[in-house]
Amino acid sequence: MSSERQVLDLVDRWARAELDGDADAFDDLLGADFAGIGPVGFVLDRAQWAGRHRGDLKNHHFAILEPSVRLHGDTAIVGGIQEQRTSVRGHDVDHAFRLTLVAVRRGDDWVIANIQLSGPLQDPSAPPPFACPGGPISRDELRAAIDAKAVTVVDALPAAPYRRRHLPGALNLTAEDAARSAGELLPDRSAAIVAYSTDADCDRGPALVAELTRLGYPNVRLYAGGVEDWAAAGLPLETGS
Repeated sequence: MSSERQVLDLVDRWARAELDGDADAFDDLLGADFAGIGPVGFVLDRAQWAGRHRGDLKNHHFAILEPSVRLHGDTAIVGGIQEQRTSVRGHDVDHAFRLTLVAVRRGDDWVIANIQLSGPLQDPSAPPPFACPGGPISRDELRAAIDAKAVTVVDALPAAPYRRRHLPGALNLTAEDAARSAGELLPDRSAAIVAYSTDADCDRGPALVAELTRLGYPNVRLYAGGVEDWAAAGLPLETGS
């Protein structure tokens, strides 16, 4: 079997382990110093990568499309598209990602040394997800937008809970104050704005989205999970005004 065919077989076996949720299979598929980098930058070692399948992650569909292999001696770089339908903690993650996989030869076999995902993929002519008007925004989308400094985040809670903790860089504006203060706090009406409050049961976030939309801000979205969802994911928060 050629080296290219061996590497593609390795990718096929990895994809099958992901689909089947076979955590034990990763001991043979991943190198001891494996690193897996997710689309929003988290890094997992071999045990952590396998451990995803010992929790509440379930892949209902998992496939690597258009794989291509470039060989450099005992190292192979595989490019392709990772297509998945996945549920995690009750949330559906149905996306396609750009995959870069690095495999290395170990004796007569190959193992995966590194995986990096980018995405989710979209039409290159379309605006980024965090710039799309209306509709909710996910935690991962919001985190990517904050990292890219491409969104204005607004905490819709009153001043006291806002000072206690809020998302990085978030401004503070309530729906009842928006008519009076939005023009000064948010002078660029065309900017991508995301509002949030406590959690999905809190109506302050949706109320602020509705009020800003009424005031002529066309690109306002809601982070429904709010500060509770952000904190539960272990993401950084700020305090004070």
